[in-house]
Amino acid sequence: MLVVALLGGSAAAFAVTERLKLERSPIYGTQVGKVASPDSGRRVPIVFRLRKGDTLSLAIVDSNDKVVRALLDSRHKSKGKHGFFWDGRDDAGKPVPDGTYRPRVHLAKDHRTILLPNKIVVDTKLPHIALARTNVRLVSPDGDARHDYLTVFFHVSEPARAVLFANRRRVVKLKSFEKRSLQWGRRNGMPAKPGIYRLQLRAIDQAGNPSPPSQVFEIRIRYIELAKHVIRARTGGRIVVDVSTDAGRYNWRIGSRHGRVRNRHLVLAAGTPGTYQLVVSESGHSAKATVVVVP
Repeated sequence: MLVVALLGGSAAAFAVTERLKLERSPIYGTQVGKVASPDSGRRVPIVFRLRKGDTLSLAIVDSNDKVVRALLDSRHKSKGKHGFFWDGRDDAGKPVPDGTYRPRVHLAKDHRTILLPNKIVVDTKLPHIALARTNVRLVSPDGDARHDYLTVFFHVSEPARAVLFANRRRVVKLKSFEKRSLQWGRRNGMPAKPGIYRLQLRAIDQAGNPSPPSQVFEIRIRYIELAKHVIRARTGGRIVVDVSTDAGRYNWRIGSRHGRVRNRHLVLAAGTPGTYQLVVSESGHSAKATVVVVP
C-alpha cells in the first residue's frame, strides 16, 4: 500500500508539472529596453501583453531579488498590451547603482509572480573618445574626387556613437555604436566657405551618456588660392605666382588674356604697364590678385 501511495503521489506531481509546462504563460509579447541611465535621462520601456485581466504589481529588482523600484502597485489591468518606463531611479528618486536589474510581475488572481528574463543594465559611466588621425589636413570639397572628404579615425572606451563638431556646431553624428571612423564632406554639411575650422569629437554611449569633448584639431578648406595678393612685374618681364589647388587643370584670366593650365607654378608675360586683376578658377571657385606692371 505504501508503494502504491508513493507511486500515486509521484504520478500526481508529474501530472501537475506537465500541466504547468503545457499551460501558457499569462504574460507574453514581452519587450524590455536593455540600457538605462538616470544621469542622461535614458529610460527603458517595459512592454508586455496579458492573456486575461488581473490585479497587477510591477517592480524592478536587483541581482539579489531586492525591490529597488515599485512601478505599479496592485492595480487592475485588462487583457491586452501594457507599457511602462523605468528611468534607473529608486522609489526615492535617487539613481540606483550601476548594475543589472530585471522587471518582476505579480498577478494577484493568478497567484503567480513572474521574473521577466529581460535584463536591464544601468550605466552611468561616461565614455571617452580621442582622435587617432585624419586622412588629410587640407580638404577641397569640389566634387573632383581629390581630397573631397575628411575622414576622422578615433578611439573610444566603449561602444558609442561618435559626434563631430566644427566651430562648436554639430556637423556629423554616427548611427552605429561600432564604427571607429566618420566622414565629413559637402554631402553631409561641409561648408563651401574656405578657411580654417576647429574640430572636436564627442561620443554618446548606449545609455545616452555623453563623453567629455576631445582635444581640438584643425583642418583647412581650400579650393584654389594664389600665393600672393599683390604681384609686381616689369614690362617685358614675367608674372610669376604659385597656385594652390588639387584640381587637375584650372583657368586663368588677366585682362583680355586667358587660358587653362596644369602647372601649379603660373608664369605669364607681363605685358604693358598698368594695374590688372589676375583671376584663377576651378569648379566654380576662384581666387584673385592685383598685378602691377611697371616700366
